Amino acid sequence: MRQSAIQNNFDWCRLVCEQVGCQVTETESTWLAKGSVPSYYPELMVRLPHQRINATDVYSIKDCTASYDFSSAGLSHLFTAEWMTRPAILDRRALPVDWSVVTDATQFTRFQAIQATLELPESLWQHPDVRFFYCEAQQASCIAYSNQTTTGLMYVSSDYLDERLWDDIARLCSAHFPGQPLVGYEYGDHLITALEAGFDDIGPLAVWIRTTHENA
Repeated sequence: MRQSAIQNNFDWCRLVCEQVGCQVTETESTWLAKGSVPSYYPELMVRLPHQRINATDVYSIKDCTASYDFSSAGLSHLFTAEWMTRPAILDRRALPVDWSVVTDATQFTRFQAIQATLELPESLWQHPDVRFFYCEAQQASCIAYSNQTTTGLMYVSSDYLDERLWDDIARLCSAHFPGQPLVGYEYGDHLITALEAGFDDIGPLAVWIRTTHENA
């Protein structure tokens, strides 16, 4: 399942990067973006361990198995997180009523008031495989992306960080993308509360950056 989570992240990052004009190349073991990569997005992602990776001219790397030490190439470790997944929720009778999905510019403005996503193209909420969810009452938000196999969760934020948040998000995503397992990665309190809400930890990843460059 970890490789499915990694592939969803590959596909999401490709969607974001290509919308801002980057050229993306994907192989069996790596993903590489060239051009003006958005802030907080990697230039290189490594899917498999024990590959020969040239990181000399790369400023941000997502090591999807946390198997590499890029310090000798001049990069610094930023954080380690955990891939996670949970099955789709099949019972959709009790959807959270205080959440909305962005369907127009006004709702997008409301979403942005909760969570600024300045690095993302503003038109991304219109993509058929993307959903921007928000809850004004709880000042919560999330972006979901389906690659037709899994639904990836990104940009999760809230004033009520506990298992209720993740249960709400799981129900919303399962309603919009029925039958697809949910995937993503988190660390710290977000990871703890996601696991409490029924997500499973399926392996680590690590992010490395050159501190002289703004991308992470």
